[in-house]
Amino acid sequence: MEQLLHVLIQQQKKHIKLNKNQNKLITMLIAVLKPTDKERLKSTIMDNADLKEIFKVADTKFYRIKKLFRTYELDTKDYYLADEILEVMKKNERGG
Repeated sequence: MEQLLHVLIQQQKKHIKLNKNQNKLITMLIAVLKPTDKERLKSTIMDNADLKEIFKVADTKFYRIKKLFRTYELDTKDYYLADEILEVMKKNERGG
């Protein structure tokens, strides 16, 4: 009986150690999958070149549609927020 208790205690210790390692690995995996603030910012902010690429337009047409979007100017360069672009597009949705 005493030997059985000893084996069970050893198994429990191994189980606890495995659980700790598993939790550590899960935490590391979440950290890898979670976007950093910089990555999130890059996916949220767009400039003129990004908008031209999205809408596949040249300068002339771009400056006509650019007026639809709220523009943020930093250091003489225009920036746009992706969420606001989507809102404008939804407002201008055509029924079809």
